[in-house]
Amino acid sequence: MTQFLGQLERVDAAEALLPALWREKAVQLTYVDGHMIAYWSRVPMHKGKMTMLGRIMAGSQAVIAHCAAGQALFGTYYPPDRHLSQVIVEYCQKVGAVTGSSLCVIDRAVNSVAMARAFAHQGWGLLCMRDDNEHAGLDSFAALLVDTLEDGTKVYSGQWKAPRPDDPRPFVRVEPAAGKTLVYWGTPTVTDALAVSEWPRVSRERSEIQENSCKRMIDHGALNTNYGRKKIVGPDRHQQRAQEIRDKALVVAHKRVDKKAEALKAQQAQVAESAHKGHGKRLEQRQRALALMEKARKDAQAKHATHTEQASALGLPRERADRDFRTQTIMTVRTLLLENALPSFIAVLLGHLNLKVSRDCLLRILFERSGARLETDSQVISWVNTTGLSVAYQRLLTQVTDGLWTMDLRHQGKPIRVRLRGMPP
Repeated sequence: MTQFLGQLERVDAAEALLPALWREKAVQLTYVDGHMIAYWSRVPMHKGKMTMLGRIMAGSQAVIAHCAAGQALFGTYYPPDRHLSQVIVEYCQKVGAVTGSSLCVIDRAVNSVAMARAFAHQGWGLLCMRDDNEHAGLDSFAALLVDTLEDGTKVYSGQWKAPRPDDPRPFVRVEPAAGKTLVYWGTPTVTDALAVSEWPRVSRERSEIQENSCKRMIDHGALNTNYGRKKIVGPDRHQQRAQEIRDKALVVAHKRVDKKAEALKAQQAQVAESAHKGHGKRLEQRQRALALMEKARKDAQAKHATHTEQASALGLPRERADRDFRTQTIMTVRTLLLENALPSFIAVLLGHLNLKVSRDCLLRILFERSGARLETDSQVISWVNTTGLSVAYQRLLTQVTDGLWTMDLRHQGKPIRVRLRGMPP
């Protein structure tokens, strides 16, 4: 498999496979989410927060787009140290170029006024949720009731009670009959395309379309499996970011030292003037102020020295590695293609059966079971192991295999015959 993936990598198969995701699909609404995958390595690599593991470690960030029907449209990889907000504009530009969609639904990872302005400047729509710490409950808003949903949830729309010129985002507040109040915001394109009463439903659908889809792909699609060990060595971005912070702190500290020195010099002149004129009480006051200023200057110099020391401790420019994502992208696109095809396959299969069966059940009793495969000159025979299955599940699997025979599946022109066989313990 490694050799085969290496051949696909050399011909840049990922770029050739991506168009198969969005081919002949008219998309109005796009759901975008990031998925972090951990990677273990002894080589110094760029790191990020692995949300599922709760640790800062090396890995990769898959950014995947789905349409409202749950079909994957686009996927690519970024290093884990780059936050989603840093790449989302570039990513949505790529998605919009291939799908024509300009309306995106994203979780709180891109919740900011700057992001809203960036999307509005491009003429794109962005629907997102506000963070809970951005408001102090219902008293923060001046909103009007626009709709009451069937379950009693009240939907309000409006602005901040205290005007915030720097935050002009319109919001929709959802107040359920029982539970937590949620607040959504959108750019003007979202306001034009969707009624405000639809915002909560559209945002909630992301959980099934993306969160649950990623869980299924982890379970049966090897989404969390790392493929390819190649690495690309480059400058240490962690060190560069730390250096930028230290440099800014040094500039501020240097200005503070200069300011304190100028103030001290002016105060010394006033003390000298009072001493020359023979002042009594005023001389004492100015001397006390001079002592305080001298202490402030020494503190500023100590702070400057600390920042200088910390900047020096970073040392010479270092290097860190990034994963080569070509092989990983090939396998992820393959997973997305299979996930897109699975609902269609199940729909066709159930069309030949007089029963109902869930996707998870079908995956467990058919695709996830061991077996054997034999290819002859005239046919392909697949045996499925039925050992350990209950009588009810064996009956169900028998009906499923009958449906597969009825579908007349073929591989390179040869019919595929699925048969059941009990394996010895």
